[in-house]
Amino acid sequence: MNNTEKLLQQILDSQNKTNERLDKLEAQTSENTQILKALEHNSQEHKALLDQLNHRVASVEGKIDTISKDLTMVEAVAGKNMTDIAFLKGVK
Repeated sequence: MNNTEKLLQQILDSQNKTNERLDKLEAQTSENTQILKALEHNSQEHKALLDQLNHRVASVEGKIDTISKDLTMVEAVAGKNMTDIAFLKGVK
């Protein structure tokens, strides 16, 4: 084997090693892409659940406000009733 053939063989070996490394990188890139897509999907699911939870919290807050207003009204009516009862007891 002369020097030219040796040099060509070295170049071919180097190219084969480079191709092997490139194949490994392509496989890793593909795997990373799949992982990233799965993470994006999970992120979207979590966002949807968080949005749903925020909506429910807003609904509960609205109901609590309504109950609070109703309770204030009941307290006012109960106070008036107690005043009326005291007045009626005094009228006897």
